[in-house]
Amino acid sequence: MILQEVKIGEKLYSQGREIRKAFLFRDVEDVEYYMNDPWENKSVHAVIEYQEKAVGVGRLTFDEDGNGVISQVVVLPEFRKLNIGATIVEHLVKLSVFNSSDKVYMSAIVSSIGFFEKCGFNTIGAKFSSPKTGIVHVSMVLVL
Repeated sequence: MILQEVKIGEKLYSQGREIRKAFLFRDVEDVEYYMNDPWENKSVHAVIEYQEKAVGVGRLTFDEDGNGVISQVVVLPEFRKLNIGATIVEHLVKLSVFNSSDKVYMSAIVSSIGFFEKCGFNTIGAKFSSPKTGIVHVSMVLVL
């Protein structure tokens, strides 16, 4: 398995986009509108490739303060429990360190809080419904 940063339009980016669509936005009516949010074009897109196929994805954007914001991390179900998600998150955190970010933020689906806590993130604030999907999330932060 290989971690790669991919550009919009590349084959692995498109495969990763389909994973995001299927697992993060499957019940959203205007999925293209939400997937093409203002951060999509300015994000770093990381993909784990296995046998020329994307099996896990995540993206990193830098906010106006230079802090990292990790979003849309997802791994295909048959590849979960293989450290793929942790590898993606670790890579995106390292990019934040290289960017001299003070913190990395994210909004985690409630069922994935434990995973992100194992990656070093702490919960901040109350649970909320995502304006994009309606799925309950919680904000999390990793202080670098």
